[in-house]
Amino acid sequence: MKKGEKRTTLELLILLPGLVNVVVRALNPDNVKLPEGLELEIEKVNEDHLKIVIEAEDVGTAINTMNDIFACLQPLLKLFSKGGVS
Repeated sequence: MKKGEKRTTLELLILLPGLVNVVVRALNPDNVKLPEGLELEIEKVNEDHLKIVIEAEDVGTAINTMNDIFACLQPLLKLFSKGGVS
């Protein structure tokens, strides 16, 4: 991490068995090409734990990235709430 960069770690506990891989797949399309000065790491810790690390040049970029991650998870959460995941 460069001096002045901001690092944020989000840790998600996934309570339904086997869904960590689904969450990782839901987030990966946005992780293909990132803007300069932004690093995003999505790591499956185990079968019910996911860790997301964001390194950004400034706080605003880190917050916007977190908002993007939560926006990507919204359709998945809606699907879970309706009982539809295979």
